[in-house]
Amino acid sequence: MIKTMNSSNTRIFILTCLILCSTNLSARNIKCWQGHENIRECGSSVPPEFSQQRIEIINERGVVIKIIPAAKTKAELAEIKRLKKIEQIKQQRITEQKRKDNILLQTYTTERDLKLGHEDKMEAIKSIIDITNSNTRSLQKNLTKLQKRAADYERSGQTMPKVLTVDMDNLLRQIKDNDEFIAKKQQTMINLIKYYDADIERYRLLKQGKVIYK
Repeated sequence: MIKTMNSSNTRIFILTCLILCSTNLSARNIKCWQGHENIRECGSSVPPEFSQQRIEIINERGVVIKIIPAAKTKAELAEIKRLKKIEQIKQQRITEQKRKDNILLQTYTTERDLKLGHEDKMEAIKSIIDITNSNTRSLQKNLTKLQKRAADYERSGQTMPKVLTVDMDNLLRQIKDNDEFIAKKQQTMINLIKYYDADIERYRLLKQGKVIYK
């Protein structure tokens, strides 16, 4: 008497058949590679000395069904690493530029706001320079008085007090520091003008949607 398989056993039977069929098909697949003197060779397995080459997998009908690329050389791997590094730097630059663009748009609602912000910065620096110049003039007046006193001592043949020399040196140092400070602030103003010109151009492009990150 023939027994009928239940649905569970049927599924197991079918699955087993599929696995066996798949295994048989895989066994018939052939691997091909370039052997000695660049002669094409084929077989069920690739000799170790040719395992790093480009390998083609063909089925029983001779159709290429898969290609295994050749292993990368050290030079190729180095080039891939170099290009990857370049791409990383590029992406970092783009990310930073987007961050700056967002700050620019969030800080200034209109082009007029950007212009006013620039003018405020310039005026603030000018005020600092004016105050420093005023301080320098006061220092210069005090120095002139001390230099006059020093000249009086020299004319009279008297020894100039050491404290007078120290005071003049201090005034000269303060004047020099002020001059250097002003020079830096003036350079800052020059840079601000450059930054403003670049910012206003960038702002217009952003508002017009003409910015392309690449």
